[in-house]
Amino acid sequence: MNQTDMSVLIVDDMPKNIQLLGSILKNEPVDIEFATSGREALEWLNAKHFDLILLDIMMPEMDGFEVCRRLKENPGTSDIAVIFITAKTDIQSMVQGFETGAVDYITKPFNKSELLARVRTHLTLQHQKRMLEDNNALKDKLFSIIGHDLRNPVGNIKTYIDAFLLSGIEVNDEVKSLLKDLSVLSEQAFALLENLLLWAKNQSGRISCKPVKADITVIISDIIHLIQNQADNKNISVIKLPMDRTEAFFDPEQISIVLRNLVWNAIKFTPGGGSIQIGIRDTVDHGKSYVRVEVTDNGIGIEAEDQNKLFDPQYHFTTFGTNNEKGSGLGLHLCREFVEMNKGIIGVNSEPGKGSTFFFTMPK
Repeated sequence: MNQTDMSVLIVDDMPKNIQLLGSILKNEPVDIEFATSGREALEWLNAKHFDLILLDIMMPEMDGFEVCRRLKENPGTSDIAVIFITAKTDIQSMVQGFETGAVDYITKPFNKSELLARVRTHLTLQHQKRMLEDNNALKDKLFSIIGHDLRNPVGNIKTYIDAFLLSGIEVNDEVKSLLKDLSVLSEQAFALLENLLLWAKNQSGRISCKPVKADITVIISDIIHLIQNQADNKNISVIKLPMDRTEAFFDPEQISIVLRNLVWNAIKFTPGGGSIQIGIRDTVDHGKSYVRVEVTDNGIGIEAEDQNKLFDPQYHFTTFGTNNEKGSGLGLHLCREFVEMNKGIIGVNSEPGKGSTFFFTMPK
C-alpha cells in the first residue's frame, strides 16, 4: 500500500465550494469523490472506503454534526478522519465538532496553503495507521504460525524422545546420551517459543491477571518435577528447602511461568555438579505482608553493572549458559511483567563466581 491509495470525500451542499476544494486537491495523489448532502455522503460511505472526509457543517436535512456522529457510531466507518470546513467560528461549534469525533476544524474563508497542509498531515497519519494495522496483522499471523505450526511439533518431539527413553528399548550409551541431549534441546526450544508467545500476548494486552488464594508450595513442587530431566542432564541437584503449606494471592499460571523461567535460568548458568535451592519466607514491605520466593544457585554469578539490565525492557540482555545453552532474552522481561501484574516485586542478588539468588514477592 502507498499513499496514492488514499481517498477523500468532499461533502458540501454548495457546488461552488466542492469545485473550490476539488481544484485545490486536484494535484494531490489521492482519489476524490463528492456528495452534496449528508444522506448522499452516508450512501458513499456504505459503498466505498475513505481515509478523510472534508465535511461542511451547515447543510439542510442532515447537518455535518449528525453525519459525523453516525459514521463514528458505525464500526465500519469509525476510523475515518473528519475535518469540518465551515463558516461557524464560535467556540461552542468547534467544541461540538471535536466531541462528535472530528480530528480538525477549518473555518471559511480558508487559506489554501493551510488547508493543504492539514489535509496532507491527516492523510499521512491515516496512511501510517493503516501501515501499522497491516504490520500488526502480519505479526499476529506470524505468532499464530509459531503458536500452532511450530509449538506443537516441538513439544511432540520431546514427548516422543522421552517415551522412547522410558520404553526400555536397548540402545548403546552414546545413542542414549544423544537422545537425552535432544530431549533437553527440544525442551529449551519449546520454552523459547512459549516465552515469545506469552510476551507477544502480554504486549498486546491479551493476558489478564486473575489472582486467587493458592498454595505456592504446590507450584514449586510442580516446577521441580517439570525441570528434573534438564537438571539431571547437567548433574545439578534441585533442592526444595523445608517449607510448610504457604498461601498467597497470585495468578497460578503466571507465577508458574515466572518460577519456571527462574529455575531454568539457574540450571543454565550453573555448571555440572552444582546445586539449586528453592525456598520461601515471609516478608513485610510498607506495612504489607508478602511471601518471598527465592531461587539460589552456586553458578557463575552476574556482574554488578549487568544486574540492573536483566529486568529492563530497554536492554536485550542474553548470554550463553555453562553448556552453551541459548536464550531469547525475553524470559526475565516476562517474569518482571507477570510479577508486577501480581502486585509483587522481582530482583536479584549476585556475586560473580559464587552464584545468584533471584527472588520475587506476592501479597499474602
